[in-house]
Amino acid sequence: MQERPYWLDIAPRPDDLAGASLPQRTDVVVIGGGYTGLSAAHSLARGGAAVTVIDRGPLGGGASTRNAGFVLPGFRRDTRSLLDQLGAVRTRELFHASRGAVLRLQQLATGERPELPCDYRPCGHLVLAAKPAHYEELERDAEVLAKALRHHTELVPRERLGEELGASVPYFGGRVDPLAASLNPAKLYWSLATAAQRAGAALVEDVEVQSLRRNAGRFMVRTSRGTLGGRDVVVATGGYGHPVHPSLRRRIVPVSGALIVTAPLGQNVARALIRRDRVVSDTSRNLTWFRILGDTRMVFGGGDEFRRTTTYEQIRNLTDVMCAHFPRLRGTDVDYHWTGLVAMTLDQLPHAGVRDGVHYALGCNGYGVALATYLGDRLAETIMGRADLEPFRSLRFRPVPVYFRKPFLLPLLGMYYRMRDTMR
Repeated sequence: MQERPYWLDIAPRPDDLAGASLPQRTDVVVIGGGYTGLSAAHSLARGGAAVTVIDRGPLGGGASTRNAGFVLPGFRRDTRSLLDQLGAVRTRELFHASRGAVLRLQQLATGERPELPCDYRPCGHLVLAAKPAHYEELERDAEVLAKALRHHTELVPRERLGEELGASVPYFGGRVDPLAASLNPAKLYWSLATAAQRAGAALVEDVEVQSLRRNAGRFMVRTSRGTLGGRDVVVATGGYGHPVHPSLRRRIVPVSGALIVTAPLGQNVARALIRRDRVVSDTSRNLTWFRILGDTRMVFGGGDEFRRTTTYEQIRNLTDVMCAHFPRLRGTDVDYHWTGLVAMTLDQLPHAGVRDGVHYALGCNGYGVALATYLGDRLAETIMGRADLEPFRSLRFRPVPVYFRKPFLLPLLGMYYRMRDTMR
């Protein structure tokens, strides 16, 4: 079994993508080399700015190549709770931005000569109800989406689930969002990195940012390889490497998810399991998600993101859950296993803005494939004076109570998020 993301084996780092050395001066310093940072760097460089991206690890080592490749509109929060908290106007603005992020990525990733080739495929997202009450909630949310946001989804009652899925777990219905898609996350990452470098951005890897200070209208970024000066700074660290800006540190919680990939199943078996080739997740307490890949493997993720487990426990638990869903997979080899960090926020919404002159976009809560690339571009447009960061900038970005990035507090945070879900 390979202890690394499957995507990196089928989409390895391009030979012509070389890490740069750290310059002494630049126009914009981008801290974090994931989807958000690379998208911001690409747009800024195309706009004529000198841009330096700093990543604490190797390029492609973070969540941008470790996710399952789900392209999802919306947010982790359900629509009704957003309407109750934020009102109709702000919720519409947020959802419009989310839809726009998906449509923008689709445009860039498809066509005869795509700018960001990444095996993008519209397929729809099937959400499965783990309890009868969850299906009732999906029904109510579908009605709200249609009436308040003009976004139409399709309900799948329990008796019709067999048209979608060949699973043994007793789900109570589902809902399909037709706008959702799948892609190869590593191909998207390398496409963004290559585009940013070709536009003129310097991509500097394996550099630890140690401090950040502002003096006379310029920032000085002290790193493990020296000090870099820049006019503007973007923080786009996601769940990897705590944000160096003090006021951002307690607002992001990195939680771990685990994934496995099976050996190829063959077309007949693969289509018997997921009949319409959707990306699939459920509403269970320990969120489960899965899809069939182009070579008929299944990628399966889930588990308790807030509980520390060993590698053996992760593989065993995921394999047991997968085989409970699909008994015919018992005895199938698991060829890959890896983990990744998801940047969570207290309100389970992404946030973007400016603090003390530092631009940031953080906390996509597992919905970041399209949103992260979109927010990176919006950061660039804001720095160049062509746009702003609304509606994300006006959201109240609250710190997580009693959280000081201590691992032993993660189970308590898990209980907090589950209580929120139960209350809704």
